Amino acid sequence: MKKLCTAVLATLFLTLLGVRSAGAADFPPITDEERALTSVPGEPNAPAVVLFKKGEFLMAGYGLPKGNLASILRVQVRVKILTDEGKSNGEITISHSDAERLHGFQARTVLPNGQVIPVPADAKFVRKTSRSNKTFSTAVAFPSVQAGAILDYRYELTFDSPIYLDPWYFSEEVPVRYSEVVFRTAPDFQAQAWSRAPQRVKIQKKTDKTSNGYTTTAWAENLPSVPDDLYGPPFTDLAAQMLLLPTGFANADYHVQLLESWPKTCELIGGQYDKARRHDSGVEKTARSVAGSGSPRQQAEALYRYVRDQIENSNYGGVGVDGDRGLAKVLSERSASRAEKALLLQDMLQAVKIDSHLVWAADRGHGTIDTALPNPNWFDTVLVQTQLDGKTVYLDPSDRALAFARLRPGYEGTPALIHDAKKPSGVVLPVTPFEQNLRRAELDLALDDKGRVTGTGTLRLTGHPAWERIGWKEDAAKTAQAWQEWLEKRFREYKVTGLKVAETADEGKVTVTWSLAQREEEALGDEATLAPSAPLGPLAQPFVQPASSRRTGVYFDFPWREEVELRLRWPEGWKVQALPQEKQATGDAGSLTAKAEAKPGERSLVYTRRLDLSRRDLETSQQYEAVRSLFGEVEKSDAQALVLARK
Repeated sequence: MKKLCTAVLATLFLTLLGVRSAGAADFPPITDEERALTSVPGEPNAPAVVLFKKGEFLMAGYGLPKGNLASILRVQVRVKILTDEGKSNGEITISHSDAERLHGFQARTVLPNGQVIPVPADAKFVRKTSRSNKTFSTAVAFPSVQAGAILDYRYELTFDSPIYLDPWYFSEEVPVRYSEVVFRTAPDFQAQAWSRAPQRVKIQKKTDKTSNGYTTTAWAENLPSVPDDLYGPPFTDLAAQMLLLPTGFANADYHVQLLESWPKTCELIGGQYDKARRHDSGVEKTARSVAGSGSPRQQAEALYRYVRDQIENSNYGGVGVDGDRGLAKVLSERSASRAEKALLLQDMLQAVKIDSHLVWAADRGHGTIDTALPNPNWFDTVLVQTQLDGKTVYLDPSDRALAFARLRPGYEGTPALIHDAKKPSGVVLPVTPFEQNLRRAELDLALDDKGRVTGTGTLRLTGHPAWERIGWKEDAAKTAQAWQEWLEKRFREYKVTGLKVAETADEGKVTVTWSLAQREEEALGDEATLAPSAPLGPLAQPFVQPASSRRTGVYFDFPWREEVELRLRWPEGWKVQALPQEKQATGDAGSLTAKAEAKPGERSLVYTRRLDLSRRDLETSQQYEAVRSLFGEVEKSDAQALVLARK
């Protein structure tokens, strides 16, 4: 998003100048109350607490020389370690980039006896997180962290862009006693305040006019820790937060409308789209060559595969593009951001007279968006919507594991925006039915006269389970090795051989086949015991918390179906000694069916198990208990062994 802001607003504002770092000041003195604090009211088991967290935004050149429209964020934090478990909070990570420069970092540890230990320079290390986007993270390990210690740190970020579209988070994963942010804006800078306050947090605000412009202060006290429940919502949904969205810039010389509405937001970014399209030499010729002369759907599929597979992903998300780069350069360099790939696909479709629209979409794992606020930073990718055979389809050419007209699970069912500078409109992206997200295991096993089990197995994945494993590793050999290890963990008494993997992105399928042979030292000779739900089971109950302790709902990546079918044969002189009991359970979260049917006269049996998780989101306590009950039934059913013994 910062790249987008720089590209769009550079055409509207003066050239950005450098910014001087703020001078260093002493850390505030530690109070007697802070020294005495040993626990947090309401959260007596909290391992650590943020005593205060303060941010100061100097927005769009506030207080800087005329013509300097950069923004500065100053952060100061104080944390107290309450227990030995809390020592893990003695390392922090700060994200930054070439466009968000980190400087002025200072930190210290204050021991319970008052001794001050500064963080040395060699306690910091920088890790490059994206070579193409030049993003980094700086990690800092505090020295001598122990229960009762207080950690102080501060730093400053300078932004090339005059605006900043990420929120200030008042909350943390541990309780926060006091959090504050101060936005300082120039008198000619216009902005809209937005905030979100879950968990009954109260954000207080006030705005004052100053000689340099406006100061908006927002603060909150005694914020609870942000829950980290299993399959819980993302941090961004649970944390109290606030941002200022720039809506305009006006002075005596000119007036510029910014993100005041969705049409204006689409117009600003659409200007860069139009600029990139004007430099599209070779796109039309390539499109016609790739599309061929088939039906519109066949042409669309061919163009989709071309952009998906032949244009490398630069790993840059967001909806913005570099208009100066142009689609011709994207095509020649065979590398593009998500937005550039969507723009290229749309232009190629247009070249063969297939109309389409760009759609801004957001992964639900990054947080719930508020469509009332025209913030383009809500969205992290661009899709292409078109009509084929009378149906609306959405195309995401940024992922080589995606079949045509399929979406990644994080985008299904989410609100999205059809980009249009005059009349943008909202849509909800389609959802794959749970039964199409299938994991099916088939085993054909036989017991020999010596009591040793051998046979073959097949695992079939479709829908999102297949998407998760297509391109699982860097190459075919590493993928096969990963599957080998996966199976060996589930069949520890067996030797797994002859493994083969077949995956097809265009069909959205993965098939794994293998042979099994029980290790001779594991065969008892007079008895054989099997876990019939393997390799998809046995499952353990993941939801150990009772509903009274659960602070959030349950949000699975996607709903799914699992099927296991085991066919087993045995020789004369053997009998079935124990069979898993038949099980049927149905509830709000899904259903379980498991049964074993033996045919003694044929010396064979068939065990089948089907688990349907039909709901992705379970938000109430009653729904939580339903999914907890379902997995509890699965755990009990899977724990039953299948036993054969000599007569």
